[in-house]
Amino acid sequence: MALTDQDLAAENAQLRERVTALETEIARLQADTARTVATAQETLYWFERWGVDFNSLMARPQAEFARKSLRALRGVYRALLKAKRRIIA
Repeated sequence: MALTDQDLAAENAQLRERVTALETEIARLQADTARTVATAQETLYWFERWGVDFNSLMARPQAEFARKSLRALRGVYRALLKAKRRIIA
């Protein structure tokens, strides 16, 4: 089964549309990434300016307790959210 010139032109048009859509998506992702990096850099700047050293802070025994507590709270929150979705749905 040979493709006609019209079939090839239609397929090329579809592929060009897909490429354009993918390029648009890439541009959006790059913009989102740039915004995220800029926000992180600004936050880091202020923590460094205030003299907060996260390595020494997280090396303390209290930090492990805080991490475990937050992880447990996050688990409870997610379980409640899941239950709420089951009730509503």
